[in-house]
Parts: sequence; structure tokens; C-alpha cells
Amino acid sequence: MNLLVISDLHLNPDSTERNHHFLDFLQSARDRQDRVLIVGDLFDLWFGWKDLTMEFQKLILQQMFRLTESGLLIDYVEGNRDFGIAAYRPRIFQRVESGPYQTKWAEKLIHAEHGDLINESDRPYRLWRFITKNRFSYFLMSRLPAFLTLQLGLRLERGMKVTNRKNKTNYPEQNAEDFYLNLFRSGVDIVIVGHFHVEKVLSIRMGNRSVLFYSLPGWEQGFRYLVIPPDSATPYFRDWGKQNGNSATA
Repeated sequence: MNLLVISDLHLNPDSTERNHHFLDFLQSARDRQDRVLIVGDLFDLWFGWKDLTMEFQKLILQQMFRLTESGLLIDYVEGNRDFGIAAYRPRIFQRVESGPYQTKWAEKLIHAEHGDLINESDRPYRLWRFITKNRFSYFLMSRLPAFLTLQLGLRLERGMKVTNRKNKTNYPEQNAEDFYLNLFRSGVDIVIVGHFHVEKVLSIRMGNRSVLFYSLPGWEQGFRYLVIPPDSATPYFRDWGKQNGNSATA
């Protein structure tokens, strides 16, 4: 069993090819008995409350449920576009983490998180997250009329695209280095983040340990995903698009 890690799919009603390949990817993982870890932002905007689920999302989630019913194991780490996804545990996800996710895999300690808090200079986003991701805002989202919550959510999401574009385009090298070095010093062997849509692989020697950092590409970049083997072999990226004779679309 491999651990397959993907992030930032940003599925929406218009991303037909991406949606199709995602479900095919999950079907293949189920058939091969691999485990899947999604490191946030499955949809452009996703609320975990039933009344706030969009119609196109229902179709995808229904197929995900059928696959998990037949044996597929999926874990989820919430991204900056995700709210209250714990509602889908255990119906679809074995684990849902709103913050860091840690697990042992092939005797290695893996730390995964979305990565949206790495860039300390992205103050507009940090304010937005503080306002929207707390118990009080979740309480309101779950009790306000659905049409009003969706309207507010879509407005916030559009605003975030504008304020966050600069900070996501410029990868925060120093902040990222401080982030993964601190984790390596604490005993973590493999650090995985998403959010920036930038594919990076770094191998570092720390004393007698070889440690690894992976920044995941967005799903629009060739439908690429990280494979972590069940033994001591080095994790590697694979291209689902090329595997299946297709190229990605935005």
C-alpha cells in the first residue's frame, strides 16, 4: 500500500476535466489498495454543513462515499477554502485535521499541513483566517440561512483571490525554510505542504538522518501527486495526466 498525497484541486462546476481525473484517481487508488491524503482545498469553496453543499459537489461526494464504502481510505487536512469538513468523518474520511496532520509511515514520521500560515507577511490572509475560522464563525455558518451564508462565502472567496494572489505567487523561501527546519529538529522525517501550487523537493542531512520536504503542485499542473512507498524507498511525484494520455486544464 502506497500513500498518495494531493492538494489544491480547486474543483468547481467548470473544471470538468479535473473533476473527472480526480474521481478516476480515487478509483485507481481503491483498486490498488493505496491510501489517499488530501492536503486541503478540494473545492474552490467547501462548507461541511449539508445545507451549504453545492449541487456539483454532491455528485462528487456521492462517488467518493461509494469508493470509501468499498474499501478506499482517505484522510483530509483542511485548507484555506475549507470550513467544517470534520462533518464528513467517518462517512468519507478516516481522519480530518483542521491543523497539522502527523502519521507514521514506513517507520518515518510524516507531518502534513496545508501551508497557508507559512507566509508570515501575508497579513490580509491571516486576518481573513482569524475572522472566518473560529468557533463563533462556524456557529453562524451552520445556523444562518443557507443562501446568505453561500453569498457571504463566495464574496469572501473572491476577495481572497485578489488579496492572496501576490503572496501565493511569490513562494516564501525563508519562511518555508524556518518552518520545515523546526519540524525536522523536532523529529519529523517528511514535511509536506500545499497551498502555493509550487512543486518542490528538498533532501537535507540532519545528523544521522536524511529528511525530506515536499511542496505539492496544484492539481491543474498535470494532475501530479506524491507517492510515498510502504518501505524505505524515497517518495516521488507522478503525473496522472501523462499516465492517462491527458494534459491538465485550468
